[in-house]
Amino acid sequence: MDDPIGSHPTRGEQLDILASIVADNAAPEDRILDFGCGTGYVAKLIFDKRSDLRFTGVDLKPESLEAAVENLAPHGDRFDGFAGNLESLDEIGIPDGPYRFAMTALTFHDLPDDAKQGVISFAADRLTPDGYFLLYDRLRLTEAGTFPLQRSIWARIEREFGRGMRTAEDFDQYEADIAPNNRPGRLSDYAKWFADAGLVMQILHLHGNVALIGGVKSG
Repeated sequence: MDDPIGSHPTRGEQLDILASIVADNAAPEDRILDFGCGTGYVAKLIFDKRSDLRFTGVDLKPESLEAAVENLAPHGDRFDGFAGNLESLDEIGIPDGPYRFAMTALTFHDLPDDAKQGVISFAADRLTPDGYFLLYDRLRLTEAGTFPLQRSIWARIEREFGRGMRTAEDFDQYEADIAPNNRPGRLSDYAKWFADAGLVMQILHLHGNVALIGGVKSG
């Protein structure tokens, strides 16, 4: 199964880390809620490591869910898909769970900030008492003074992998290039949203400004 968003040169390693975290910490029959599951790529990474888990996938595009069902067919009824907009979660009919893991990969930058916060809160409310929320996405850069250092990281990635993530001549251009439908969250905002949802947050892996963040219920 091809990575549908494989242009990112470091994405494969980080998604394998996410899948490994779930596989290493899940119990048999644990349920996973995936916001923005797409064609089932990340679910397959996890199923390849642990075939005894259950997935509920949510995606805006019905055609992506149809592809996910086809791609995950070897796992039978262990995947259920629900079509709907993450900005209107209560209208989708997502089963209440509870879920041992909730996750989202490279979906949050498409959402406005209030929807990001809403998904985190929705997920936290449906986690088991020992449940985890995993978020993988870009972080919005906020400091003009350190932007030349970030540009060096992007340049190194391009040298090492033969293709780049993105670039900009300066911080003003970086901000101007952020489109209305490309809204990476600030780390400070994520810290607040996790805390407000009753989750203790930790950055688990960071490459450039692309982060894998974990949250666990605080009690």
